Amino acid sequence: MIGRFDVIGRGAFGLLCIAGMSLEAIPVLVTVGIVGGIGIALDGNLDRALAVWLGSWAAAGFAGMLFAAITYGFWPLASDWIIEWPGYVTAFSIGGCGLAFMALTVFVTGWPLALEVLVPLAATFVAGFSVPGRFLGLRAGGLPARAAKEMAPRR
Repeated sequence: MIGRFDVIGRGAFGLLCIAGMSLEAIPVLVTVGIVGGIGIALDGNLDRALAVWLGSWAAAGFAGMLFAAITYGFWPLASDWIIEWPGYVTAFSIGGCGLAFMALTVFVTGWPLALEVLVPLAATFVAGFSVPGRFLGLRAGGLPARAAKEMAPRR
């Protein structure tokens, strides 16, 4: 377990989980836009098909820009363990669960659109914020503590 409470590192990892969520959303949005656009066009509604197609591509572009902005801004603030594979796996897993939760809120609940987007984003951030130092066998602060222990003079 982490010996200190690194608010900045944990917050950065929570935002990186949202970045993973947005990166995973890109192929979903593109696929839905293509398949949905073709399905609507075959039904005879070409105007709506074009709107669905362009809207999904615009949303995929926004998701890509969101990923780039979050990773560029917050990657340096995350703890050292994010550069190891367990950090990537954890961030993308939490992001995937957040994306699935967002799909659930959009298609199943009758919430207002703002809540359907903000609640899954907040849940993904909170899950990412609570994880550092407690996953995949990392103990006592993860890699920085292990590096300090390994670099200590041997007796």
